[in-house]
Amino acid sequence: MRMTRIEELDTIDGDVFLLRPSEEAYAALAAAPANEHRPSYMQDQHLRLRRAMERVGSADANWLGLCFDVPGPLDVDALHRAATAWVRRHEVMWGTFRDNPDDPDGEMTRHAIAPEELTLGVTPLGSHAGPEVNNVLLKHFSDAVDPIDNFGYAIAGVSGEDRSTIFCGFDHCYGDGFSVLLGYMELSQLYTNEIGSEPVEMPAVKGYMTYAQEERADAQQYDIDHPSMQFWADYAMDGVVAQDGFPMDLGIAEGERFWLIPMDYDILTAEECDRLEAIAKQEEATFPSVIYAAFALAARDLAGRSAYRFFNPVATRDTPETLVTMGWMINVLPIHIPVGPEDTLFEVARGVRQKFREARVCEPVPALRVMEVVQEVFGFSLEDTHRPAIVSYLDGRMIPGQEKWAQDRFHGTTGQGYDDNVNVWINRTPTELYVMCSVPQTPTAIENVNAFFTYASDVLRGALTR
Repeated sequence: MRMTRIEELDTIDGDVFLLRPSEEAYAALAAAPANEHRPSYMQDQHLRLRRAMERVGSADANWLGLCFDVPGPLDVDALHRAATAWVRRHEVMWGTFRDNPDDPDGEMTRHAIAPEELTLGVTPLGSHAGPEVNNVLLKHFSDAVDPIDNFGYAIAGVSGEDRSTIFCGFDHCYGDGFSVLLGYMELSQLYTNEIGSEPVEMPAVKGYMTYAQEERADAQQYDIDHPSMQFWADYAMDGVVAQDGFPMDLGIAEGERFWLIPMDYDILTAEECDRLEAIAKQEEATFPSVIYAAFALAARDLAGRSAYRFFNPVATRDTPETLVTMGWMINVLPIHIPVGPEDTLFEVARGVRQKFREARVCEPVPALRVMEVVQEVFGFSLEDTHRPAIVSYLDGRMIPGQEKWAQDRFHGTTGQGYDDNVNVWINRTPTELYVMCSVPQTPTAIENVNAFFTYASDVLRGALTR
């Protein structure tokens, strides 16, 4: 599975069908009063960022999606039943957010309908060749995935002769990267069940909005005396002399944002990963820590940096019921990796391993709760358009169903937008280690991002020759 822009997919020719909440569902939503559910911490910062971007006439890449193949012509009625069951299963899909002029802090209100009121309509969009299918879906999905006063998601199907493709897109308020995997697993299982091929029983699930209230209530116990506050403060102080974000020049002036393009890099083969993991163990490091260490060496050797800094997402799906929740269920850990002029790969890797161990003190405390408590230390405002860069590591070998990804041509998809930084997703699969990233479209950024990951790959391969 690779994250791919819709317009770059190798999509089949076929008849296109769009599934969106029906007029009746929208009428019920329009009449729904604000309920007691506050946005989660992640939803709140995302909604504020969206409004901040609108104020400067810009937009970020704020939505995620997925697509996968099913055999034969599409059974549109079966897809309709499967999609209806899926959106009714997940609480976050039942509603939207609205501006609240009465809230002095600018927090939006949540409005939702009962799941039995959530019905879907099917709109035929005509027959199209593959590239035109991509353009049609990109337009409709971009229009649909607005989480403000709207059901911010859409599902679609493309019916071909020998195989068909199912698509889904949703604003980040409705899910995270793991939700992409979850959506693929559940929609494919529900569709298979509806066409009679294979019965399925969905496990119990906790609603994301219910979880969000519990998270907020739990977070109130953490105050300035919690050790996580000191860890974050140390990260902020380290940042006085070590810059956040992608370590090389992106050719972007202060205040500029450029159109994002997806780029990916093959780093190691599966066999090379296995060898490197064995060496890392001998060196009292871990495989992920060696990967991060290679990036730190690239930052030092190519950009003269004395540290590599980023936010690392960690999942908060710690119960069986939240494991299968559609929602933005992550926290972020601040990681500062110092790298000296003569430090070797495995010396840095051991430091990375220790840093991640120390950062665990931050795991139970939502990062946005930290900002509430010590906001003035960081100079961080929820109302501006800047967010720190993310560097994420995912071991896809551990995910159930990954053996079907290639057969089903499963892809994650992303929206379009602007940014001034590079977000990085490191992915280990049964066949390779690769990096996906969203890169501002400037010649300098494209050249330097390519140089950075090429250098890091060379460093890692060099370690295999020892």
